[in-house]
Amino acid sequence: MRRARRWIPVVTAFALLAGCSSETEGAATPGIETRAAATSTTAVPTTPWDPCTIPDAAIEQAGLNVETEESGVFGRDQFGFKICGWENRTPTSKYYVRIFVGFQTIDWISDTSRFKGLRPVQVGTHEATQFQQVSASESPGCGVAYTAGRELIMATIISDVLVESPQYDPCTELNTLIATLGSELPS
Repeated sequence: MRRARRWIPVVTAFALLAGCSSETEGAATPGIETRAAATSTTAVPTTPWDPCTIPDAAIEQAGLNVETEESGVFGRDQFGFKICGWENRTPTSKYYVRIFVGFQTIDWISDTSRFKGLRPVQVGTHEATQFQQVSASESPGCGVAYTAGRELIMATIISDVLVESPQYDPCTELNTLIATLGSELPS
């Protein structure tokens, strides 16, 4: 029993030394990265970028009417996308353009219940995928999608139902328009 009492202070001292350090808490040891330094403080956005924030001057330069801006589809975002749309300025061959931004991957447009005719294209500086939307409407239209960081950028163009033969190719018109807006879109 006496021996045990003699070792208790020694064992206690070692336990205290092992649990304590002479270094100041949070101080870095040269050459060793601390846990605090390795943790990022950058907040990850919880909502996608809003295409309605594109400046009016850029919208006009692209040939769209800023006064026709519509946030969402009938005022509502869908499928986690932020959506904004405009009509073109020309009174003949009227069309509607919508830009969708969401956190989906490019694989989202592989859903054959929504999209068809997928093919690779170059839109401005982006490698993109051209598509047609599966819908009840037979109006001429086209869509294009590409990723920018974590976000999927999609745009669609749909001709007015009263326009039987548009004076433009919808895909060419859309690709030109999105390339024109390129500096305003996430990259």
